[in-house]
Amino acid sequence: IRLSRLGEAILVQRKRLRDDKTFLLPPLGKESLARTLETLRTVKLGDNGLPPFYGVTAEQLRQLDNEGLRVEPDRDDWDYVYLTSDLADLPGDKYHPKRNFVTRCLTKYNCRYASVGRLEIEDCLQLQTKWCNLRQCNEVQGLEAENTAIKTACEHYGYLGIFGGAIYVDDKIEAFTLAEPLNNETAVIHFEKANPEIEGLYQVINQWFCQKALKTFKFVNREQDLGIPGLRKS
Repeated sequence: IRLSRLGEAILVQRKRLRDDKTFLLPPLGKESLARTLETLRTVKLGDNGLPPFYGVTAEQLRQLDNEGLRVEPDRDDWDYVYLTSDLADLPGDKYHPKRNFVTRCLTKYNCRYASVGRLEIEDCLQLQTKWCNLRQCNEVQGLEAENTAIKTACEHYGYLGIFGGAIYVDDKIEAFTLAEPLNNETAVIHFEKANPEIEGLYQVINQWFCQKALKTFKFVNREQDLGIPGLRKS
């Protein structure tokens, strides 16, 4: 992440880890995106020219309607937003496979839910280390970056406004999830980890967390699939 001031605007430049692409986020401050774009076009930006703006809202696109810009959807970064009640109740045929996973898990294993506090966050760190060892995070740039983010979130848990839930199987932590409020109606789930050897545990932690911790939110945002086929399917 790089920051720069341009008049009354603050520019944020981001380099995406998974493909090394560089973007400008919409400017911060009262300066309009159209005015910032006009200013940027008048300054020398090197041989590569102006990097694309990323994460532009529909309203900002309307403001730029006459700028001759090309707009491309970024499917890999589309967010998945659900009704919290759907993920808590898993109603109808659409969620039948998930209900089956939950039933198989709870039939086979003695699962207990716990809200994440000071003691549980230490257990979450231990599970994350175990999960990363199984998936060899140090050899995959994206997983290693996520591992760093999870450890940072856990180490500063009491200061970041995040909250979480965990599942213990026979009193041993086997799954956890961390989220934060986006606004009064929507919670964002940032991380969700479970022992991959326990079938259905991912479905259980998701359902129980929605039932027990997210019931005051109308929507839950489960973020993007990053273009990973298995994640997109799930």
